[in-house]
Amino acid sequence: MESIWTGDVESAFFDSDRFDKYRQLNLAEYEYNKRINKNSFYVLGVDVGRFACTTEVVVIKVTPAVNSAQTIKQIVNLYTIDAENFIAQAIKIKHIFNAYKCRAAVVDGNGVGAGLIDLLVVDSTDPETGEVLYGWGVINDEDRKYKNTMTENTIHDALYIMKANQVLNSEMYAYCKTQLTNGRLRFLIDERTAKEKLLAQAQGQKMSAVKRAQYLKPYVQTNILKDQMLNLIQENEGAHIILKQSSKKIPKDKFSALIYGLYFCKLDDDKRGKRKSRDLSQMMLFTKK
Repeated sequence: MESIWTGDVESAFFDSDRFDKYRQLNLAEYEYNKRINKNSFYVLGVDVGRFACTTEVVVIKVTPAVNSAQTIKQIVNLYTIDAENFIAQAIKIKHIFNAYKCRAAVVDGNGVGAGLIDLLVVDSTDPETGEVLYGWGVINDEDRKYKNTMTENTIHDALYIMKANQVLNSEMYAYCKTQLTNGRLRFLIDERTAKEKLLAQAQGQKMSAVKRAQYLKPYVQTNILKDQMLNLIQENEGAHIILKQSSKKIPKDKFSALIYGLYFCKLDDDKRGKRKSRDLSQMMLFTKK
C-alpha cells in the first residue's frame, strides 16, 4: 500500500503544490453522509483490472458550489480490489455503490472491462450473506444492448460505460486539470497528518496496529493517486492531449478511475450550466419592459 515514489517530474502535467493545497478533507467517508447538501450526490469511477492488475475504485462526493453552476468534487475514499474473478469484483463494487447510495458508477468498458459490465447489469448474490444485489441499468445504452438484462428490480441509470479513446481522454485530462487548478477538486489530507491527528485522540491511541493501518488506508491511497498524477507528462498530438508515464513503474489506474468519475461530473456540470443559462434567459425575458 505504500507510495512507490514521490516528488515532482519535470514538465509534469499536474502541479503538486496545487494538489497539496486542496488536501483539505480530514476524514474519509465509508458510506452515504446523511448530512450532505440535498443536491449533493456520490459517483464511482472504476478502472477495471484482471489477472496481474487490480481494479481501482474512486469515490467522489459532488456538492454544488455557492452561487455557481459548477460543483465541488471531494475524493472521499479509494478502494483497491484484487484481481479476482469478475463475479467477486461485481459483488464488491455493488456493495460500495449501495453504501454511498451513488447516483452512478462510471466503469471502463474497453477490453476486459466488458466482462465486468456483463455482471454489473444482472443480479448478483453475495455468497457470504445471501444478499441479492440488483443489476444496474445503463445510462448511455443508445443501441439498447442491455435492454434484455433489465428486470423490475434493475437500478435504473446506475451505470455509465466509459469507452475511452484519444479524443475523450484528451477532454478528460483537460477537465481534470481545470478542476484542480480552479480549486474544485478536494482530497484527503496526507497520511502523516492523518496519523498525527489519529494518535492525538484517545481512541486512536488504543487502536491496534492493524486497525490503525486500515484507518489510514484511504490517506495512503490518496498519496499514491498524487504520485500517479505527478508522474504524467504531456505529449501533444495535434489538438489532443497525450499523457505518458514518466516512470513505467508507476501505474495510472487510480488516476484513470478518477477521470472516469469526473467525466460524469462534467456531464452533470454541463447540464447544470445549461439549466442556469435557460433560467437566466427566462428571467430576463419576463422582466424586460
